[in-house]
Amino acid sequence: MKIAFRSVIFLALGIVLLTACNPVKKLQNQERMVQLQSVVDSYRKLMRWGYFDQAVQYLKVQEGQVVVPDLEKLARYKVTNYSIAEQVISESEFEAIVIAYIDFYSVDTGIAGSVRDEQLWWFDPETKRWSLGSPMVNFADYVRQPESRGSGDRRVESIGP
Repeated sequence: MKIAFRSVIFLALGIVLLTACNPVKKLQNQERMVQLQSVVDSYRKLMRWGYFDQAVQYLKVQEGQVVVPDLEKLARYKVTNYSIAEQVISESEFEAIVIAYIDFYSVDTGIAGSVRDEQLWWFDPETKRWSLGSPMVNFADYVRQPESRGSGDRRVESIGP
């Protein structure tokens, strides 16, 4: 009788432990986090090397219309450094905030700038993909325009008699 009672206790304890651990759910969460790392790294590389037209494929909002950036305007900037500073995963593990620091310059003016880009990434359980829910960075918003001189500041020098 003692053996049967112990068996029942061990069986019940084993079921409780397996239910509490839920290894399948943990494995799914782990796979989702690995996929997030991969997607963020791919997006970083596309942005770093100026493949903005391909980076757009990651844009998808949860509700409403995607705001697609003007790719001709984006092409007027070159990224010199793109680093991921931080990733914060939500408790549900279906959303993440990614903080990126981007250094860039305008090919038209040569003016350099930098931006702290806070990105919202979200996981779609139907497609099983991570998407960028926030707009792509608009470099023009972060470039200081050179101060223009008024017409009174122009100097004309003549050479000769």
